[in-house]
Amino acid sequence: MYDLYVFTTPNCWKTTILAEELGEAYNCKTVLLPKHENQKPEFLKISPMGKVPVIFDHDTSGVVYGSPAILVYLADKYGKLLPKSGKERGEVLDWTMFGLTDLGVSYNTWNKFANRLPVKNQFAIDESWSEVARYVKTADERLGKTQYLGGSSYTIADISIFPFLGGARKNAQLLGEHKNVARWVAELEARPGVQRGIALPKLG
Repeated sequence: MYDLYVFTTPNCWKTTILAEELGEAYNCKTVLLPKHENQKPEFLKISPMGKVPVIFDHDTSGVVYGSPAILVYLADKYGKLLPKSGKERGEVLDWTMFGLTDLGVSYNTWNKFANRLPVKNQFAIDESWSEVARYVKTADERLGKTQYLGGSSYTIADISIFPFLGGARKNAQLLGEHKNVARWVAELEARPGVQRGIALPKLG
């Protein structure tokens, strides 16, 4: 049993999707960032930086912070969605980190320039979007060779990237230009665990 603290962000959706796909007992706890609940003393005891996602594992009384660590930790803990060893594990970890540190970072950078800054800089918006498109093209090439990003099986590699390309953040232009990614997004969106995961956390 573990507690999973999240809000409605792509990084958090990675962990709620994984939690639902694993099918193990857990508590989904909403942290309302607009109301600064992440700065409350009781939450800072769990996450000193005041960031989500984070888990508290009741089995170990330990804390694991951040979607990269949580994906690997829970997959290893329950022995699902991540090969235990060998070349297969390496490939899954490669593509998991691609989603977390390459595509994910570029998407968040574009989102900041395009949607969050009060003064728009079109050069920065265009340049950061070109990076997003470059990484999506790489994913599309991979998915033209394998059914899933990590290989022949659905794994945390797929979960690490999906929230930026499917669900609430789905971009019709990108999917129209990348047929293999579009096929993959449609397949993942049909999974019950993904559907449940992207519907969390419940805000009211």
